[in-house]
Amino acid sequence: MSTTYWGKRRLAIMVLVLSLVLGGCASTDEEAQLPQKPQRQDLYQGQSQVALGNSAPLSEQDALNQAIEAERAGDLDKALYAYIQALDFNQSNADTFYQIARIHMAKNNTEIAFKAYNEALIIDPEHRLANAELGILEIDRRQYKLARIHLEKTIRLDQHRLMSLNSGTSKAQYVALDELSPLRVYNAIAILEDLENHHQVARTYFALILDFQPQSAIIATNLGYSFYLVGDYEKAEFYLKQALRADPSFSRAWSNLGLVYIRKGLYRKALASFEQTMTVADALNDLGYFLMLEGKYEQAISMFQQAIDSSPTYFERAQRNLKIALASKIN
Repeated sequence: MSTTYWGKRRLAIMVLVLSLVLGGCASTDEEAQLPQKPQRQDLYQGQSQVALGNSAPLSEQDALNQAIEAERAGDLDKALYAYIQALDFNQSNADTFYQIARIHMAKNNTEIAFKAYNEALIIDPEHRLANAELGILEIDRRQYKLARIHLEKTIRLDQHRLMSLNSGTSKAQYVALDELSPLRVYNAIAILEDLENHHQVARTYFALILDFQPQSAIIATNLGYSFYLVGDYEKAEFYLKQALRADPSFSRAWSNLGLVYIRKGLYRKALASFEQTMTVADALNDLGYFLMLEGKYEQAISMFQQAIDSSPTYFERAQRNLKIALASKIN
């Protein structure tokens, strides 16, 4: 064969090899455009990858924009995945960890949310929203000491913000709340104070919220119950009635008002309050139970007997309470 033939043959082989190399490079470039699994898969609960489009985010802000857009569209899985992708660009953004935790809370993944909230606070211990949500989560976990740390820090940060808006001129212990104040946090810390018998402090927090939201049946009820705990039944009745004016169907306010009337010896009113949220038989039984706790066994026995007579079926609780009341009366 001629030299010219072999020269052409070598050229063909080189072209083939080169085309294969170029083809390989094209495939690699194409794969590089596909979304890659983010590093923090532990924050995604091991779920499968979510399609975010034809290309991966090009920057942290690109990923955050995708997350915001997906959440607005109601796609929490896609939003969550995009927030986690944003961490690949910046692991030091406390707000990204907060957003991840917030979505996990919406999906009832509390353990992952707990982890993400804590990571946010490692980066920024003064992150107001992360402190707020973690404090409330710690209450749900019955970790009250830890809850108090986060809730008190949130209130301190909020009050500092409010004081700066008022040029620091307020002489009151607390500045009046506004639409940016975390009302759930003030309510949560107030409940903790009542649990620990710091009732005056609790009422201060409840009053702050009620001044801002005077139509809140929940807060008025909580404030009324706080007064009930210290035996101030007049103020307790006042705030419970305020709650019922705001929401006549709020069952907890009716129940607490019934307790106030029992303490005041107004048993008919107590029974009428209980009947707003339960059957006549149940109301009679509950009234009898509280009378029994106060040692008023004759009246309690009468209530249990009426409850049994009023019930269309065998009333086991009332029967059991009646036996206890009869035995206690004899002893």
